[in-house]
Amino acid sequence: MVKNNMNNISNLNLKKNVSEIEFPTEISMLDSIMDGYKYYQMISAALKLGILEKMAEIGPASPSEIAEAASVNGMFVRSILSALEDIGLVKSDDASYMITEQAETFLCQESPFYQGDLILDVGRDGSPWNDLTTVLERRGPPKTIQKDVDELQIRSLAQQCIRGEVQNVLNGILSRPEFSEHEKLLDIGGSHGLYSVGLCQENAALSSTIIEQDQVVPLTSSFVSEYGMDDRIKVQEGSIETMTNDLSPEVYDIVLISHTLYRYRREMSETLEKVTKTLSPGGTLVLNHRFCSPQCDIKPGDGIREIDRALTSFGHPLCHPEGLKDVLENKGFTNVSLIPHETALGYAVLCIGTKGSNMDKTSDTENIPVSHNFPDGEDKCC
Repeated sequence: MVKNNMNNISNLNLKKNVSEIEFPTEISMLDSIMDGYKYYQMISAALKLGILEKMAEIGPASPSEIAEAASVNGMFVRSILSALEDIGLVKSDDASYMITEQAETFLCQESPFYQGDLILDVGRDGSPWNDLTTVLERRGPPKTIQKDVDELQIRSLAQQCIRGEVQNVLNGILSRPEFSEHEKLLDIGGSHGLYSVGLCQENAALSSTIIEQDQVVPLTSSFVSEYGMDDRIKVQEGSIETMTNDLSPEVYDIVLISHTLYRYRREMSETLEKVTKTLSPGGTLVLNHRFCSPQCDIKPGDGIREIDRALTSFGHPLCHPEGLKDVLENKGFTNVSLIPHETALGYAVLCIGTKGSNMDKTSDTENIPVSHNFPDGEDKCC
C-alpha cells in the first residue's frame, strides 16, 4: 500500500499539474504535531508571564483587564485566552474569562500539586529535548549535555517525583519492621530532599545526610529548609566514588540510592560493595531505579516516555531486577524484596535488603546480569 502510494506521488508532476493537485488529507496528523509544539510554547509563555497566576488573583475578568494585570500585549490576549480555553485551562462566561480548576491545581504556584517548573524544564537551555539531535547522533554511552544544575531542574524533579514515586518509595521503606529502630539515613542522589524529609517525618528519631554534587548542595539545602528540617537533615558534597573516603567514620542504618546506579551498570558489584561499607549490620539498603518493563516491551503510545527514560538513565534503564536481587543475596543481604512501582516516567523497581551480620565472605557476582553491555561501548535495549 505504501509503495503504491509513493508511485502515485512520483507520477504527479507538480510543475505541470498544480491545479489538479489533491493534497492528502493525512496532513492533519502533522498539523496536530505542530499545534502541540505551539501549545507548549504558549503554556510556557503563560507561566513565565504569570498570566494564570494573575487570572486566579483577579477572578473573572475581560481580556483587556487580564492584559493590564499580566502586562500582556493587548493585540494577542484574546487569541491567547481562546487557545488556553481550547485545551481546558481557561473558561469563559459572556465577556469574562477565568481559569479552570485544572489550571489552578497544576499551574498556580500556591498549589501543592504545581507542575509549572516541570513544564518549563523541558524547554530550558541545555535540556536534552532542546538538543535531541546531538543526543541521537552520539555513539557510545550518553554524556551529559546540560548546563550546571539550577533551581528549575531541582524543582522540576521534585514535581515529577511527587506524582507518586516518592510515596511508593517511602511506603516500601515504612513496610520494613526495622525502620522504627533506625536513627541515621544516608540519601545518595536525593537532590530534591523529599525522601529524607518524608522518612524523618515518619520517624522522630531519624536524622539524614544527603550527598550531592557541589552545585546542588545549596539548592537541596534550600528545599530542606522549606520543610523546617535543617536540624535533622544536612546536605553535603559527595558521591559514591568518594563516600568511603569522605565518610569513612560514618555508618548508617539506612542507605537510600535513587536513580544513580545507571552510570555504574558496568561496575555494579564493586559499587554496591563500596556502598555496603557505610551500612551498619542489620541496616537497610534501598535501591530505587527505573528498569526495562517486563518482557522489555514498549506499549503503543509509550514511545516518547521511553525516550525520556533513556535520557534520564544514561542511555537505558537497568535490566533484570532479579539480577540485582541476586547480587545483594550473594553479598550476604537477607530479606531482599523487589517492589515494582510506577513513576511519572514509567516502570521502576524498589529493591530493599537487610545487611547480614556476617558480610565478610566474597562471592562471584560477575556473571549475574543487571544490564546488557556491548563491546562498542553502548548500553543497548535488551
